[in-house]
Amino acid sequence: MTIPTTAYAVAVFLVLVLPGIVYGVVRATVSGTRPHDMGWTPRVLQAILVSVLLDTVYLLVLGKSAVNWVTAGGGTLRAHPRLAALAVLGLGLLIPAVLAYLRHGEPRWHQATVMGRFPVRVPTRGTTNSPVPTAWDQVASRLEGRWVRIRLGDGRWVGGWFATKSFVSTYPQPRDIFIEDQHHIAPDGTIGDQVYATAGVWVSLKDGDIVEWLHP
Repeated sequence: MTIPTTAYAVAVFLVLVLPGIVYGVVRATVSGTRPHDMGWTPRVLQAILVSVLLDTVYLLVLGKSAVNWVTAGGGTLRAHPRLAALAVLGLGLLIPAVLAYLRHGEPRWHQATVMGRFPVRVPTRGTTNSPVPTAWDQVASRLEGRWVRIRLGDGRWVGGWFATKSFVSTYPQPRDIFIEDQHHIAPDGTIGDQVYATAGVWVSLKDGDIVEWLHP
């Protein structure tokens, strides 16, 4: 992807792509990732489609003012820098973010006051789904101070004590785990004595491997 360098190219980028990118980021944050979020092509197409829809609405509302601002490029920026900044913040960031939040989140409203006197209703953050991609990403790195044992696909066991020096990788990296204190594991899964002179063990996890954490 070519980075825009001229004022006109930057303006076109802001108009054609930025609103859709912001919309997609907020949607994924409040409602979780979807299959098409994993590839660049669907995400770019979605950003362009959302941007085109929003730009059409902007044109209907603003008319010639929007066209003149974009075609003027650097002239508008030099003549009215604050107005250009407000336009980018409002049309490119704020509006698509609010629309994505209202469409895909669960807005909850509560009463607040402005300047201690004027009552207003403001939204609080709500989500329909967790943005965390997998259960592994949600819990694996939080289970410190426990035994862990892994049954590999060939039936062997690997495990030991999982604590502060242990580590697991999360999305988008492939799953693996470092156990700082390795112990012998019997064929029935019983955790035995510490492996002599252990300095830890690293395991690359594959589909079919089962990881179990056990309370001390």
